[in-house]
Amino acid sequence: MSQALEVVVQQVHLPAGMAGPGEISFDVRSFVLPVTDGIVLIDTGLAGNVEDIARGLENVGAGWSDVSDVVLTHSHPDHVGGLEDVLSRTTGVAVWAGDGEAAAMGVGGEIQRASDGQLIRGLRVVSTPGHTQGHISLLLENEGLMFVGDAVGAMDGTMVRPPAPFTADPAEAERSLWKIATMSPDRMAFSHGGELQDPGSLLRALLSGSAAGS
Repeated sequence: MSQALEVVVQQVHLPAGMAGPGEISFDVRSFVLPVTDGIVLIDTGLAGNVEDIARGLENVGAGWSDVSDVVLTHSHPDHVGGLEDVLSRTTGVAVWAGDGEAAAMGVGGEIQRASDGQLIRGLRVVSTPGHTQGHISLLLENEGLMFVGDAVGAMDGTMVRPPAPFTADPAEAERSLWKIATMSPDRMAFSHGGELQDPGSLLRALLSGSAAGS
């Protein structure tokens, strides 16, 4: 992972029946990314996460006044729940999300649309719908690092799809995974799970397994 990149991690516990027959525990990751003229926050985590983000800023020698942009991969509450707290501590910050995500959050006027191929502070927007209608991933081109949101996750040293109950359009989500695989990023930063070695091979293995079983 980039030395300058700070990862903010929260732990989440879901009761039995919400995402499967048993209880589920997982981490939620947002990212503090220093850029040439500011700080980009990628997702804001759950509500109540603001002090964790503040510590992340401190760890890269920054503060709330340095935050220039917030880019949201999608509108699920474990990714945008902290947005209100972040905005209450910052001024003049540009907030970005994919098509349709602002409406899902109910704050459309405050959020700018991040379009496929658009460049935001060195991050190339990659439209990866399926998990939600307007889900986006972000490619830090100068490092070959892709922030994949919930397009795919990491668990026990391999890649996993998000739980089906939380994916709006599984077929579209699968097409987005093939899109990411075709782009072959050198590294991936997951919203759920730590960094994996050789993510391209792991993603192709995940997709090949689904193709073989179809």
